[in-house]
Amino acid sequence: MSVITHAEKIIQIITSSSLESRLVETFEKIGVTGYTTFNVRGDGDSGIQDSHIDGDTNILMMIVTTPESYDLLMEALNKYKRRGQHLMVFSMNTDVLS
Repeated sequence: MSVITHAEKIIQIITSSSLESRLVETFEKIGVTGYTTFNVRGDGDSGIQDSHIDGDTNILMMIVTTPESYDLLMEALNKYKRRGQHLMVFSMNTDVLS
């Protein structure tokens, strides 16, 4: 039995929950049809992020997209970074079984 997968990209964004609705609007404009969001906490260059200080929480958004949409999405996310928004973006190649 042969398993058929599709080569796609996965993008993971760690950011403030206050950016979620704006990011979702950006996804929709680009044509991203799905994403998953998790509440997260941790420690790093910007210190401990656990929502106890300012009432805002960190989220992790995961998007699986085609290589064609990948560049558009990364360009859009870079605009948020250039405006000084706090977000960390990771991307990887992935094989999707669907």
